[in-house]
Amino acid sequence: MASIATSPNGHRRILFYDANKNRKAVHLGKCSERNALKVKTRVESLLVTKLLGNPIDQDDAVWLAGDGKEFRAKLEKVGLVECSTPEPEKVQTTMAEFLESYLLRNCPNKKPATRIVWRQVVNSLNKHLPKGIALNEVTAGHAREYLEKLVAQRRKSKDGTIRKLSSTTIHKRISFARQFFQDAVDWELIWKNPFAKIKTSGTSLKSNVEVPREQIELILAKCNSTWKGIVALSRFGGLRCPSETLSLTWGDIDWELGRMSIPEPKVEHHEGRGVRSCPLFPELRVILEDLFAEATIDGKYPSADSFVIDKQSYRDAAMRPGGWANANLRTQLLKIMRRAGVSPWKRLFHSMRATRQTELEREFPLHVVCSWLGNTEAVAKKSYLLVTDADFAKAVSKPSPEPPVEPVRRETKTTRRETKSTLRETKTTPHRARRMSQEQEKTLGISLKTFVFREIPRASKWRRGELNPRPAILPTWHLHV
Repeated sequence: MASIATSPNGHRRILFYDANKNRKAVHLGKCSERNALKVKTRVESLLVTKLLGNPIDQDDAVWLAGDGKEFRAKLEKVGLVECSTPEPEKVQTTMAEFLESYLLRNCPNKKPATRIVWRQVVNSLNKHLPKGIALNEVTAGHAREYLEKLVAQRRKSKDGTIRKLSSTTIHKRISFARQFFQDAVDWELIWKNPFAKIKTSGTSLKSNVEVPREQIELILAKCNSTWKGIVALSRFGGLRCPSETLSLTWGDIDWELGRMSIPEPKVEHHEGRGVRSCPLFPELRVILEDLFAEATIDGKYPSADSFVIDKQSYRDAAMRPGGWANANLRTQLLKIMRRAGVSPWKRLFHSMRATRQTELEREFPLHVVCSWLGNTEAVAKKSYLLVTDADFAKAVSKPSPEPPVEPVRRETKTTRRETKSTLRETKTTPHRARRMSQEQEKTLGISLKTFVFREIPRASKWRRGELNPRPAILPTWHLHV
């Protein structure tokens, strides 16, 4: 099937015809006749396999992978062996490269504040984990070490003091790191999540405090019309400040129905959210009416698109690339509180919103209040509902009702014969019933107030026979023939 041809210069080649009757040659170069015969034998075996459509013999496959590796390219050229595409070298993705790709894929549809938080977590991972580490080399030990570094980390606060990271911050960073590496598991870049077993917990203490109405009245007395609206919307309306307070327009207020359509920039990216309806509470209506009257010039009412809080500088400061910010409202409120002689409380605007939700929850169902204020029942129970001084005063002022004292009953032992005789006496006439007397209840030792006894009427024997038919018994003489 194949032959060996030798050139005058000593070069040898294997000649054969393929399935299409085309002559092919495998050039061997200068080699001994013995080696040429070995190659010729392999060529014939591969040719038969090719013509019959059978898979390559194991012996030939071992030869191609070993001694015949240098001839494989020549055999592929003449069509005796399928071309083998070299496996691309797997390039190891570093953790930093994967995190950057995660941000590029997921950040476009997220709010600016979320992008900032994710970038902080990515920078923290790149800082505390080994530089240039491959993604598949990050282990649970690295994750545990990262948690320990976060606990030991210190940072400088705005007032210049050195503080450690709060438990909530650490919990959030670990949660986002677990989210990032779970995405790598979903893409099958790694087999398991190194942060899966790292457990943290946020603080269980509520950071919001009660803001009494007496303090709000003192503050409102020192406020101008604009700040009266800001404080009233936060304390009496429960609006988020500054995003909802500065977004409310006069067209959002329905004076006739007594409702407000409050914009929700924080949750507008969720389906079905973005605007919620809230009552126009009486204490809030009075202040908003004063603002509306002040905005009315020469009998011309303000347009529906004009903002209730007519302070464009606050909106310009709050609308930042990262989303809504505080717009320095806290500093101005602290100045007003200092003039009013009121001591500052923690989380100025959040606490006013939480106090309002706590007040409303005492009068209305929780799901109704959550719908008005734009949060969920779980979030309200965790962060908003407070234990106030009024709760303690109510518990102290009203004494707890004492349970009624039941009279002690003396148990009397009755014999079986006495019980039967008592039951026999309590039987009434047929089809009638009456209650047992108290003396009989005491005698029997039972306290059922509606326990009655009825006498079952007896049916005649014919009726009983008709209801319960029995087979007739034939005389014994019928059995004999």
